[in-house]
Amino acid sequence: MRLSPWVLAQMTGLCLLRAQNVPAQGVTLEQSPFEAVPEPRQSRPLPTSGPTVKAIEFRGANRILQSVLRAIIFTRAGDAYDVEALQRDSRALYNTRRFSHVVWEAEPGPAGAVVRFVLVERPLIESIEFQGDNSVTLLEIRERFQQRKVGLRVDTLLDDDELPRAALAVEELLTEKGRQHFTVTALVERIGPPSIAKITFKVAEKR
Repeated sequence: MRLSPWVLAQMTGLCLLRAQNVPAQGVTLEQSPFEAVPEPRQSRPLPTSGPTVKAIEFRGANRILQSVLRAIIFTRAGDAYDVEALQRDSRALYNTRRFSHVVWEAEPGPAGAVVRFVLVERPLIESIEFQGDNSVTLLEIRERFQQRKVGLRVDTLLDDDELPRAALAVEELLTEKGRQHFTVTALVERIGPPSIAKITFKVAEKR
């Protein structure tokens, strides 16, 4: 039995994109969170019969204008309600690399659906600290991050996937300094909105 687009929308009305399972493609941004998001050219979907999109909302974005977010997606108010198109829109928003999660949901109504994109912004790194050992300096740690291409720097957006690599780079540096039997843990304190992060690499003796 063929399901109507509206029934299909109700069955799959929530699309969650997570950092670990979405390939980076499409619109990408530089690391700086203060640069403008490029506004790609849009191709409007052809109108079709059936349920329509009444309105589009964005929630959770504090650093990017709503008008810029609308320019990134293809769906417009008045277009046909299309689950695949909304999934592509979610991916386009995620691929800006400004958000760690993108969720879309639909609220049906007699005049059409209100589509809502719920966004979780990547926090801005406010500071990087180091505790528990005096044999290395923050300057040496930053230099080692550059050597190992670890993308953690103050005033850039936090990528959680970088934290394990950063801890390994600190462990490597400490081992070269003669330190033994220790662990390095990356602790992240998140504050906001707007979301900021304070990162502390803490060294402790192994038990």
